[in-house]
Amino acid sequence: MAGVVIVVSGAGPALAWLRALFEKCRAQSDVAGGPRVIVVDGPVTRELLGSLLADPLKALVLADHVPFGNDLRPDLPPSAEALRAEALRAILALELKRRAARTVVLEAHASDQWPAALGDALAELVPADAFASLPPPAPQAITPVVPDLPIVSKYLAPLFASGRGAGPLTLVWPREVFLDGDAPGEVLPATIEVAGRARHLSYGPYLPLPTGHWQATAILGFSPEIGKMPFILEADTGGAFARGYFETERGGLFALTLEFTVTDPLQPIEFRLISQDSALEGQAALIELELTRLESN
Repeated sequence: MAGVVIVVSGAGPALAWLRALFEKCRAQSDVAGGPRVIVVDGPVTRELLGSLLADPLKALVLADHVPFGNDLRPDLPPSAEALRAEALRAILALELKRRAARTVVLEAHASDQWPAALGDALAELVPADAFASLPPPAPQAITPVVPDLPIVSKYLAPLFASGRGAGPLTLVWPREVFLDGDAPGEVLPATIEVAGRARHLSYGPYLPLPTGHWQATAILGFSPEIGKMPFILEADTGGAFARGYFETERGGLFALTLEFTVTDPLQPIEFRLISQDSALEGQAALIELELTRLESN
């Protein structure tokens, strides 16, 4: 059994319960050379991902795998750093799930079934009766408060849901996570003044994506006076660039599609919207960026 790893991932009280459970299992077990149980807690780094993949991954246990399982003040929006940290937590689970022999998903609403689910899934690794040694947590004690924000419902929530199940992965980065090229560090406004020199109109959001080949669809709006104007949409994945060129002829809503590949799932990704010519007038709007993973390998 040496070298076989069980990775336990979650947050807050759910993770604390799992940690205590596996500690009791280890103390009660008579199995020599049993599997290593690693509890993932703390920042997600390349070193952590590499260490978790160094040995065969027998099982991945995801406990109440949803955004912001840790303490979060519901009256304050999450910071950019908190968003990135949560995205990395979800992506780590996705990368481990791809390599794990089995994945055990523990949902908060069915916490009374956690010991039985663990006993069934891990019976060959840990004595099944060991999982009955600790009463399961009550659902109300482990269910976190998830902020009701577009970046959470359209980006983080689908990322976490993908770790719990299978199927296509489509995410959305709303306008509010992008930054203003004319006021670096400031949130991109609803409308951008195109008038002036050629320049970067928007950039960001420096958020990660899972490994795979992706299609980005930017929903862009232009005012009637924009006229004929060339633009570039550029994706920077930290070592590779993809560019899409387009030219407006009139105002209206447009969809620009761009394909790119992510090879480093922990790398923050930047998209840049660039005007290529100077302009006398006109406004533009980056409404949202839809991201669809075309394949996962």
